[in-house]
Amino acid sequence: MTLLAGLLLGSHQRAAFAEFSLLFGYGYWVVRLLMAYVFFAGCLLLLELSPLGNRLAWWWLALPAALITLPLFTLAVTMVDLILGLPEMGLNALSGTDPGGMVGRFALESLYHLDNQLILAALIVLPRLLIEQPWAVMPDKSQEDRDEDGAPAQGAPAARETEAVPAPAFLRRLDQSLGGEILAIQAQEHYVRIVTTEGSACTLYRFGDAVQELRALPGLQVHRSFWVAERGVTALRQGGRSLRIVLRNGEEVPVSAKHAELVQDRFSSRLKPVA
Repeated sequence: MTLLAGLLLGSHQRAAFAEFSLLFGYGYWVVRLLMAYVFFAGCLLLLELSPLGNRLAWWWLALPAALITLPLFTLAVTMVDLILGLPEMGLNALSGTDPGGMVGRFALESLYHLDNQLILAALIVLPRLLIEQPWAVMPDKSQEDRDEDGAPAQGAPAARETEAVPAPAFLRRLDQSLGGEILAIQAQEHYVRIVTTEGSACTLYRFGDAVQELRALPGLQVHRSFWVAERGVTALRQGGRSLRIVLRNGEEVPVSAKHAELVQDRFSSRLKPVA
């Protein structure tokens, strides 16, 4: 997307680079937008990994990321322009002796780049936002067993009428079918790893949203990156100050100090610690 935008800008800015080769003009805009992409995407990732990422949806962090990286992008573009002899701020902007004037010119230059920064941020954010929308997920296959009025179809198992826990939406995003009972989920950057009694798989999903979809299933978050189902826990492993949960499949999940007391209260009465 960034490369395509750079090529489009290069084709529309030929007049400004008339004295240079065609390849130079295209290369300039591609490099310029790639710098903006690296600054914005890197800042957005850092904000998602920060404590704010657990409190706010990632799309709320996109605008702060764009504004935070705007001065950095302006400095980078100015440096490249000066090296190439094409300074947008002009050499006069750096030759003055008035610091206030230099700051003012830099602020104006940053404002000039603001629309570019916001448009690029939108090009990065919108595709991901559209992919993660609930309406972009395929409907639950269990709906095939219901008629147009929403009543269970004839011949459907009676157990479905009393089913109280709907399947989380993130399960329907998996490229491969993953059956079995959910034991835990794990955050892995922009992905969520789902662990069941029959295996594990990853899908592009926000960990906080996945935890919200599991509210109907008895369980708890035991770490910044882990949620476990109560029925999936078989033992607690204490090692010094560290505490780990042993799942039914033998996998171990770390427990953070913040959640250690809650985990002990929830499971210590029915589970014996193992060495």
